[in-house]
Amino acid sequence: METSILTPKWNRINGGYDFATGKQLWTLAEGGDIPVASPILAGDVVILTSAHGKHRPMRAIRLDASGNITPSEIGGTNQAIVWSHARKGNYLETPIAVGGLIFADIDGIVTCFNAKTGEVQYSERIGGGGQGFTASPVAARGKIYFTGEQGDVFVLPADNHFTVLATNKLGGICLSTPAISEGTLFFRTTEKLIAIGPKK
Repeated sequence: METSILTPKWNRINGGYDFATGKQLWTLAEGGDIPVASPILAGDVVILTSAHGKHRPMRAIRLDASGNITPSEIGGTNQAIVWSHARKGNYLETPIAVGGLIFADIDGIVTCFNAKTGEVQYSERIGGGGQGFTASPVAARGKIYFTGEQGDVFVLPADNHFTVLATNKLGGICLSTPAISEGTLFFRTTEKLIAIGPKK
């Protein structure tokens, strides 16, 4: 199988450009006119999502896809599209794959998918509907961290059972995705850089 990259663009995903030759391996039209969330790898599929425009799909694409893989309907599947949900895509936040599961935040509603089948394990609201979510989730030590724009960090277990383990307040507006390094979580608010972890 060729080593390839994916290049989302307006109203289309151009997939699998071969590094050596520049040959385009596959293309996928429709599914949000401005893809913002990055593609992610989950086992032997790549997860593509978009939610700007009239469609908002979440799709799992085989790594050996080829040709025009656009389905006949927005939520459809075919030989290249393993599973698809027509109305569960992300706009700004990139989903995250952990332990055979996909976690995605859609307007404060966290949805957990089985990465192989696309089956929804749960879909639950965090934050009470009172704040937006711009930052992408991050994962560490069996937990997923969802950061709200008002600075509330919601901690969920990285499994298929929904519960909020903790809600931590950063004390400021936060739009950026946290970074993780050597056991420390770094959060950037509009006024501060906050490091959370063991003292060294």
